[in-house]
Amino acid sequence: MHQNMNQFLGSISLKKDSNLRIAFFGNHIYGYCSLYALLEAGLKPEIVISNVPRADEQVWYPSVSELAEQNNIEKYCSNKISADSSVFARINDLNPDILVVSSYRNILGSYILDIAELGAINLHMAPLPRYRGAHPENWAIINGEDQMGYSVHYLDEGIDTGDIIAQDSVSILPEDDILSLTYKLAADAPKLLIKVLSDVQSGHIIRIPQDESDASYYPPRKPEDGIIDWSRDEIVIHNLVRSLTRPYPGAFTFLRGDELRIWRTRIDGDQISEVSPGTLISVENRNLKISTGTRPIVVVDFDWFGDVNIKQFVGESFE
Repeated sequence: MHQNMNQFLGSISLKKDSNLRIAFFGNHIYGYCSLYALLEAGLKPEIVISNVPRADEQVWYPSVSELAEQNNIEKYCSNKISADSSVFARINDLNPDILVVSSYRNILGSYILDIAELGAINLHMAPLPRYRGAHPENWAIINGEDQMGYSVHYLDEGIDTGDIIAQDSVSILPEDDILSLTYKLAADAPKLLIKVLSDVQSGHIIRIPQDESDASYYPPRKPEDGIIDWSRDEIVIHNLVRSLTRPYPGAFTFLRGDELRIWRTRIDGDQISEVSPGTLISVENRNLKISTGTRPIVVVDFDWFGDVNIKQFVGESFE
């Protein structure tokens, strides 16, 4: 993570030492940057609840729990907060004015949402009502978007369905991948959250119901979703690769049962492929040229798990 968070997040201003009582729920880099922004703005939460990492999770992002501990904030790690849990009882005892959520993985039940007089707000990295659900940034790159919105909205019992308070966006450039887009959102979006909390304190909040006719929902992505369909056009395949590159599991394919894990590609610009999709056309300087449903694509960063040099398979097709 960036060593100088002030430089990363830029200027954040709000009246220092706010009397707004906040219960914060957050995880991942977005939760970390949101909590850091709250602290910089003088909005120190009364309590912080973060997630317990999954058993098979690669934890590459900074710890919300450690940031809370460093700032002497009462903290808990819990993936499910039941109505009879000690975590729920403690939140209730603290009587927060508002619940602030940023990338907390679990749905909060109505018994939690009803605790705070000012309700619960969530920072969602998508232009609601579009891209409700999980991993919206990955899906946006897969879909070829050139902008990615982010929203602060009220939480209800649905999945990202509550009234919108404020929105903004960042650009998705052709050279962006999932990590660079994540850093853009992590740097910009917490500032909008701080602005909304400032408006909450002054009572200047406008709630905009979501337009269900424009809504879209995307499910969580699974590692097996990274399998490449070589019959698709090269842009579709290129977008899949850049959406799943490190620190995600990567896109992949197989040749004679051995896996090729692909981290980065570029569009070749050649004429439409004259060989069947998925054919390994050439191997030069660790660059693999592979045919697609349209023009060839060049793989420039990959891991090959076969025992035989991949050059030996020029002319053969990936599964």
